[in-house]
Amino acid sequence: MKKAAVLLDGSFVQKVLQRQLRKPPTAEETVHFAKACVEGSEELFRIYYYDCPPFGLTRTKPISNEEVDFAATPLFNQQTAFQNKLSCMDHIAFRKGMLSFKGWKIGPYAIKHLMKNPRQVQAQDLVPDLKQKRVDMKIGLDIAWLSSKSIVERIILVTGDADFIPAMKFARREGVQVVLVTLGNPIKEEMKHHVDIFRTVNWQP
Repeated sequence: MKKAAVLLDGSFVQKVLQRQLRKPPTAEETVHFAKACVEGSEELFRIYYYDCPPFGLTRTKPISNEEVDFAATPLFNQQTAFQNKLSCMDHIAFRKGMLSFKGWKIGPYAIKHLMKNPRQVQAQDLVPDLKQKRVDMKIGLDIAWLSSKSIVERIILVTGDADFIPAMKFARREGVQVVLVTLGNPIKEEMKHHVDIFRTVNWQP
């Protein structure tokens, strides 16, 4: 049996599971998926989940000058409840980043509509421009820690982000096997050169 840690790039996993389930995944479904990434010849050490708490401050919307309290939105409540429950589940280590508010931008649906029917931009076309911070760094640090201390023999990484290549290379140099789960999403060619096993997960909720 090879001891394995599962590292979930939270925003990536949430988007893919929501597309498969046609609804936001629950904490139980997320853990069930993570365990499905582990094969019979592997012993689960821990599931690491990386994401940012939802943005919960108040900001003024351009054009309408409307005060938007993000902490009062359904998305904030849903994500907070999901993350709180996930944090308390067995075998879970929840690594929190932070969301940085960069301003407002035209949303993707509004862009499509404006391209078909040009008009002036309206307040309802605008969505918050939020950027993740510290998540990638924490994934990289955990990969380095798990590898350098020989805590696990395999790291099962669920992501499509090529930014983790340096951490993947470090793990392999330390003798740890890197298993990549992309959930069918395309990845950069360079990323393929630093993986020991590509794994397809046939997961059913």
